[in-house]
Amino acid sequence: MFEINVSLNGHHLFATHERSISNNYELKHVLTIFKEKFPKSEGYEITACRQEHVSYPMDIDEFMSKEIR
Repeated sequence: MFEINVSLNGHHLFATHERSISNNYELKHVLTIFKEKFPKSEGYEITACRQEHVSYPMDIDEFMSKEIR
């Protein structure tokens, strides 16, 4: 998952949600558009971050049987 941030003259303008771009193909496609729409020559800066999340399966029955404190 990827997040793209766009700033204007050093101030945060907006960011995509990390779930919006889920693979390298989508990232390249969106960055191509953003670089055209938000050029450096007009004060925009575009950065991208890869978000890595780890999920662990859990035993729901075991969880439900435990007392919550």
